[in-house]
Amino acid sequence: MVRMNSRELLWMGVMLLGLGACRKDVAMPDPIPMPEPIPVPNGTLRLKLVPEWEGQPLALYTEYRNYVDQRVNVELLKMYWGEVRLFNEPYEWALRDVVYFNLGNGPVSVDLVADSGMYSGFRARLGVPASLNAANPASYAASHPLSVNNGTYWTWATGYRFLMIEGRYDLDPQSTAPLIASYALHPGMEPCYLPMEFVPSEGIRIIAGTTTEVIVKVAVDRFFHSPTGNIDLATENAAHGNNLPLAIKLSENAVQSMSVE
Repeated sequence: MVRMNSRELLWMGVMLLGLGACRKDVAMPDPIPMPEPIPVPNGTLRLKLVPEWEGQPLALYTEYRNYVDQRVNVELLKMYWGEVRLFNEPYEWALRDVVYFNLGNGPVSVDLVADSGMYSGFRARLGVPASLNAANPASYAASHPLSVNNGTYWTWATGYRFLMIEGRYDLDPQSTAPLIASYALHPGMEPCYLPMEFVPSEGIRIIAGTTTEVIVKVAVDRFFHSPTGNIDLATENAAHGNNLPLAIKLSENAVQSMSVE
């Protein structure tokens, strides 16, 4: 065992004190705060739906001729769009889960808040998203698109009618009698929730603090005919969820009937 005398012990103590006095803790720098995201100023996208019959403004209770010369009118026209979003491939910007259009009194507009910028176009689906379609309509305020006040809810099916077109018809093109026979076509349910895409020729520019209007023309006469499916009111005049082939055909025709310039 090594023994140390008092002088050596004293000298070692002085050295240890000196080492302790020379030690300095290195101060860690403060973390650099993350920059606040720069907000993108908002503008407004106004979607204006314009119902027409063969290029002219649609008028309720007015007699028209369909693609096979049957006498027909329109007395009610409503529809839903779900998952409305702007897009620039491969990106999309969600605007609204669901919007409602009652086209019975002519053109109808809906205003959607959107980030300013240039977009290729917008997408939507004809109808109500499944998550909202299964919700309780009594939980919505009177001003909400899914309010029971809009008369679009199927109580028996616990879901919404995505599109409603009703009116009267006469199969005799020579008749001058009042239109008596009625048709009511109400597509709904998941198979009728069809995608739509609209690409204006000059794109869509959203400018902060201003409103950009996009006009969507709805050719209601083409609800009854298309390259992929014609509807003959003589045998196809009712769809209330129990005639799915007719409901899908009408939904497909309606999607094809809408266009932007």
